[in-house]
Amino acid sequence: MRSLRDLLILLPFFFLSFPLYTEEDHHDMHDLMAHFITPAAEKIWESTGFVITEEGEISLEPKDNEGWNEVVFGAQVIIESSYSLKRLDRSLGREDWIAFSSLLEPIGRQAVIAAEAKDSEALFQIGADLYQACVACHNVYMKK
Repeated sequence: MRSLRDLLILLPFFFLSFPLYTEEDHHDMHDLMAHFITPAAEKIWESTGFVITEEGEISLEPKDNEGWNEVVFGAQVIIESSYSLKRLDRSLGREDWIAFSSLLEPIGRQAVIAAEAKDSEALFQIGADLYQACVACHNVYMKK
């Protein structure tokens, strides 16, 4: 009986030890997105497709190994961001948050493979998948 009583006494302290979502957390998430995840995603998005001008089409595909390496770098950051977003202090144990964050790892891995193969067509589709994963999460969690 004593252990049950001790557990009931300590239980409120256990729940109070979890971090609560604060304004500082909002800034942390904004900084993570603005300075880490978005630039990495843009490495993928800005390396596929075409721009049409009066002079004709301009391919956005990287022209050299350095350009493709930048895409690989962005894809690796997307993979790592999956883990970073799932940290307890960011996920707060929310199952849907964790599910959205988990979408990024396989997309990032596919982007690495496509970039290493210099396959801009595959990278275009992967970029679309990445965009959809981002939008799905933002529709639930991004505050205006």
